[in-house]
Amino acid sequence: GLATPLGGPSAMAPPMALLAAAAAGGLLALARPADGVVCLTGEPVAAFFAGQVDVGRGAEVCTPEMEVCYFSGKVHQGPDSAGVYTVDWDDGDANNRQVPHAQVKQAASGQPCDGPQQQQQQAQEDDDDEHWMPPEIPCTLLPRLHWEGSEPEWNKEAVDALKEEFHPDETIDGFDWHVVLRFNDVDRCEQAHKSLHSALEKCKSTEPEDCRAHKYVKAVEYVGDDPETRRKTGRHVHKAPKTEL
Repeated sequence: GLATPLGGPSAMAPPMALLAAAAAGGLLALARPADGVVCLTGEPVAAFFAGQVDVGRGAEVCTPEMEVCYFSGKVHQGPDSAGVYTVDWDDGDANNRQVPHAQVKQAASGQPCDGPQQQQQQAQEDDDDEHWMPPEIPCTLLPRLHWEGSEPEWNKEAVDALKEEFHPDETIDGFDWHVVLRFNDVDRCEQAHKSLHSALEKCKSTEPEDCRAHKYVKAVEYVGDDPETRRKTGRHVHKAPKTEL
């Protein structure tokens, strides 16, 4: 069942499962730093909330090994010299916003965010090769699922339904409360976003969890450049490098 957080982000913003944990086959991956990724300001993340939760056994103090203590938010700033990020929780909670980088996971990949040493090393590498460009990814959508996404059968049903509805070129699933849809053609990406956004606009509730305008999705956003930005820079269609083929 859904954990009830105490003195922290409300149950209206349930924690997101992390792909890193699923891929490693255990919750220990949540506490063990993997290959870090650069998490810039505004990056959607799942971060550890150092509070309490109730998973049916009464109040328990959160530890980094507890998946239910990872909640959705966005990077506000960081990392500082101690490797700490400041996170804006999606539900607006003002508590426990400072989170160590190893406990902040990029939503799109499930990988932990870089610490200061990793970012300094990256900056040095960038200085060494000023012509290096980050790899191009297709137009990417991040639909956020209803809380039932933690139930495997419902989650599979939701992912299959979204794939059938929008026919993405690539789907990255394995998360509890979101799925990644990638489209090589920006027009199809934009059409899928507009379809979901139009459905969600019909919701009258101010609480995302109460919104059932779409059977499976409670919110949707672009990850990376939106279609208009891609068009302006001549990236209407994503062409995978040979290494991706």
